[in-house]
Amino acid sequence: MEKLTNASFTGFVLACLASGALAQPRCSALEVPIRRAEPPPSQYVLFCESHPNDCALSGDAVLSSNPSLHSLLFTVNEAVNADVEFVPDMERLGIEEQWEFPQNCRGDCEDFALEKRRRLVEAGLSSASLTMAIVHHEVQFFPHAVLLVEMNTGTWVLDNLYDEVMCWDAVPYRFERREQPNGEWLRFAQF
Repeated sequence: MEKLTNASFTGFVLACLASGALAQPRCSALEVPIRRAEPPPSQYVLFCESHPNDCALSGDAVLSSNPSLHSLLFTVNEAVNADVEFVPDMERLGIEEQWEFPQNCRGDCEDFALEKRRRLVEAGLSSASLTMAIVHHEVQFFPHAVLLVEMNTGTWVLDNLYDEVMCWDAVPYRFERREQPNGEWLRFAQF
């Protein structure tokens, strides 16, 4: 193993800071008025029937922020965005909507989010801190799915449209629903 010199370590840290991987800006926890708790979307129910271990959310619901965690989130978000080609379900499968892990390196927004959660859980993060959310773009008005990461520094969004890991209030979305660790979904009053 190559010994890391002070100069190479400093270069590594500067590169990570420049990429945003080690930056730890603060944000708030997702705060949107709640209309009601409800069952999960039917497509997610079907996914969970096929992949029950990937839907059993357990462990800490809030992670402690640190540079390594931010670096991991950035790395996984960027890697999945690069590894998976966005192809709508209708084009790939001939159906309007199916939640599934990417197939043949192709998928749509919820497939990206599910793959990111899978990789983060495999890296040792608690699944209860990694919840799915359905949002709507505020300008282009399309429905979309993202992965939310709950940390003591706020609610962070992993999104196939952005390589950066961003605070929930920095993305151009209205939040419709969010998964809870107990299996319920919260529907927000915005909708």
